[in-house]
Amino acid sequence: MKQVTLSTYVLTRLKELNTNHIFGIPGDYVLPFFDEILDGDHGVKHIMPRNELNGTYAADGYAKQNGFGAMAVTFGVGSLSCTNAVAGAYADDTPIVVISGTPTVDVLNTPTERRYHHVIENDFNTNIKVFEHITVASHRVEKIETAAFEIDNMLRKAMQYKKPIYLEIPYDLQTMLVDVPSKPLDLMLNQSSSANLNEALDVVSKILHNSKTRSVVTGHLIQREGLVKQGVELVDQLNAAVATTFTCKMGDFEEHPNSIGIYMGEVSEDYTKEMVDGADVSIGLGVTFNEFDTGVFSTKMGKNQNVIWLRKDYVEVNGKRYDQVFLREFLPALLDAVKDIQPGEIALQNRRKFAFELADRFEPTDDALTIDRLFVQFSNYLEKGDMLYGDTGGFINSSQAEFPADVIMHGCGNWGSLGAGFGMYVGANFANEANNRRSISIQGEGAFTMSAQDLATLIEHKKDLALFILDNAGYGAERAIHPGKERSYNDIAVWKYEKLGEALGGTEGQDVHSFVAHTEKDMAEIFAHLKEPKGINIVRIMLDPNDSATFNLRFSQLLQH
Repeated sequence: MKQVTLSTYVLTRLKELNTNHIFGIPGDYVLPFFDEILDGDHGVKHIMPRNELNGTYAADGYAKQNGFGAMAVTFGVGSLSCTNAVAGAYADDTPIVVISGTPTVDVLNTPTERRYHHVIENDFNTNIKVFEHITVASHRVEKIETAAFEIDNMLRKAMQYKKPIYLEIPYDLQTMLVDVPSKPLDLMLNQSSSANLNEALDVVSKILHNSKTRSVVTGHLIQREGLVKQGVELVDQLNAAVATTFTCKMGDFEEHPNSIGIYMGEVSEDYTKEMVDGADVSIGLGVTFNEFDTGVFSTKMGKNQNVIWLRKDYVEVNGKRYDQVFLREFLPALLDAVKDIQPGEIALQNRRKFAFELADRFEPTDDALTIDRLFVQFSNYLEKGDMLYGDTGGFINSSQAEFPADVIMHGCGNWGSLGAGFGMYVGANFANEANNRRSISIQGEGAFTMSAQDLATLIEHKKDLALFILDNAGYGAERAIHPGKERSYNDIAVWKYEKLGEALGGTEGQDVHSFVAHTEKDMAEIFAHLKEPKGINIVRIMLDPNDSATFNLRFSQLLQH
């Protein structure tokens, strides 16, 4: 049988999971693996970010579009630098793998007082122990005879649970030979308990058949499971009002005739709250009970109505939980069970559904920019099919804007790590190669400064994009959460963001282009110029340090401790 190196085996399996790029920072313990990335026959291309944290963010952002992401690092200093991004992927249900090269098997298993570099004291298991808490599998392969089997099992777990994994491969094993896979990776997805599924299905079906008005709130789990199309079918069959959520703003539902906006508990627009909370039955479709989607747990779903929560691996109906019932199996079964249901009654109204709506369009003036007006301009700039990633101010405000159909939007999510949004955006631009969507990012400058080095990665690979940086000289979100106090810890030493393109390797006027916007007319002119952005376009948007969107003041009040 034909054989390949263990490294090429891993990369071949990644390719099967639609991972066409691997992000990675080389280091001495992982260099054989990197040689195989460049020389092996597997179809996976190496992308080198500027540090391990950013690269793992990039793997996360990549996975949110392509289904799986990968980052390769060296032992200790490399792997531990990935932890915050791995924790974010775990919190927001994104399957990625961090692959770490380690010292040789003999070194790992020979007791010694020697203190090797990149090793904490002489404990070679520290990294595995750390990652056990933020992955579904944290493991080192040490026997070439079982390595392929162990790796396949880890990849299955990542896809079964939609969570990250951490894999260590010793230096000497990276180039050892294993048999070429005889067949594609069998994910062996977990199966539902038929008894629990049927019992939950019976209860849910009866509630829906006995209801007149229905609402559906959509969450990120249906996107992770590839169930968006079935989610739309459910809304159609039930004739339900449908709302999206903060962690997963999906144009497929916001363009739906029954769209009622974005739901975030008491942060929502009044009309959205009334339609969700006032229906006979409300369905949380792939929504986790996280702080941001529920408006800091202010949701009234289920208070005066029947409520059905369809989560990744269980169904909950009016407080009763049916375990081991998987969303990817339950939703198709539910569609079949209610295919003959009477359409629900729905009284749609011409009322505000979003904080920033397309209909709010205005004639730009020479007035200074404000968040409330700026994001109306953003709503009207975005086009069908755009890819948008954001961070903190950029993501929070974008989540409340009405966008055209089929806009893909991701960002910092409920984990809320500053810098994650731009790191994810870097990875998304490589996932976007197959789709060629117009690439846009809106970043608060406080978050952007934490991962800005990887603007150089986008310049290096000659991406076409528009990067908008909101410059209010500080952490605007924290100012709103802790108002009435002028604190230096919320102030940022201002960069000339529009000049970063040349500093990080680009040439102004050729592959990078810089803009500064002070007024509404400035923004309108820039938007017109960037209708089809070519090269790296950096737009610095000047805002008053204390400006905040009206809706965000409501949100921030709930976040105050």
